[in-house]
Amino acid sequence: MTDPRAENCLGYAETEGKTTGVRLEYLPAPEAKYELIRATLVDEAASQNNIVATVQVLDKDNIQARVNCYLAWPWEGWQFPRGFENKLLPGNPNVPYQHMITNKYNPGGFGSNSKPGPLAIYIGDGNGNVISDVIGGLGLPGGRHVCYDLVFRERTGGEPGGGEPGGGEPG
Repeated sequence: MTDPRAENCLGYAETEGKTTGVRLEYLPAPEAKYELIRATLVDEAASQNNIVATVQVLDKDNIQARVNCYLAWPWEGWQFPRGFENKLLPGNPNVPYQHMITNKYNPGGFGSNSKPGPLAIYIGDGNGNVISDVIGGLGLPGGRHVCYDLVFRERTGGEPGGGEPGGGEPG
């Protein structure tokens, strides 16, 4: 199973006083309908003071899919197929989906020893039941403005995290 997290999502980092890395936790659910194929931090410099998680969801043919994209908390200790105590759909149903990320947290260190944030994102059915992998750890590290780009895709039965046919990444 391929880890879909970008290098800048494996531990908290700063460059010249700006957040350039966070620690996200990938929680695979191999039997679920959707897989997470990419999780990337838009760092503090590139986020231009925005605080949004943008979520693209693709069907098995890599065409944008309309689904229920949930922001959830708390996520630590979660195991598939259990649901989440608290969850929200985005306020705007347009795709790609966008969730405002407003929860501050203290990363408490650097690298893989840092703490993840309090929020998670997943794809769910109409009742909020989990039907995808889950990515946990989203938030605003130290209150700094960062964004997240996530891509989920309907499972095809092949190797998870493969991107588009031919080796390219969806964009």
